[in-house]
Amino acid sequence: MHDRARDVEPTWTPDRRHVVGFLDPLTNQVTEFQLATTGPEGIAAGSDGSIWFTQSVAGNVARITSAGVITEGKSVKGSEPFGITVAPSGDPWYAELSANKIATLQLR
Repeated sequence: MHDRARDVEPTWTPDRRHVVGFLDPLTNQVTEFQLATTGPEGIAAGSDGSIWFTQSVAGNVARITSAGVITEGKSVKGSEPFGITVAPSGDPWYAELSANKIATLQLR
């Protein structure tokens, strides 16, 4: 059985086009997904093959699956999230530059 999520690598284009995407290393094909708002800024791969990213202007973090399903977290005014990593538990951790804090989303 072929596990597409394991074979697909996250990528994104930092040219202000507001897209995130996936690179298929078998075909070198990049599939891009348009974001409704801003970003991405920071980006990190989740263990499930999804991509987590920050949206500084929108004040939130978001997740996209390899199928292109985007879930955005609640916006926090004045937080300016930037930089992100994903813990082994799957919870994303990120810096809130304007708030001078480190934050996490605890997935349940």
